[in-house]
Amino acid sequence: MKAGDIVRIKTGSGYLDKAQDTTCIWPEAKGQIGVIIGLSRRLYIPAAKIMILGEIAEFDLDEMELVNESR
Repeated sequence: MKAGDIVRIKTGSGYLDKAQDTTCIWPEAKGQIGVIIGLSRRLYIPAAKIMILGEIAEFDLDEMELVNESR
């Protein structure tokens, strides 16, 4: 996966990037489509920053699946 790829979220356990230092679990994201805007790591686990539902969230790579753009 790389920046610009379109993905579907398989779980709702990503973390929102809020202005505060708090994080929250985001179950509304499950099954939603988003765009990868950058790659990162969370505790040595590969992750990606996703623009989804008008917000920036971070999900582990195993929590999303690549959507085939030709469909």
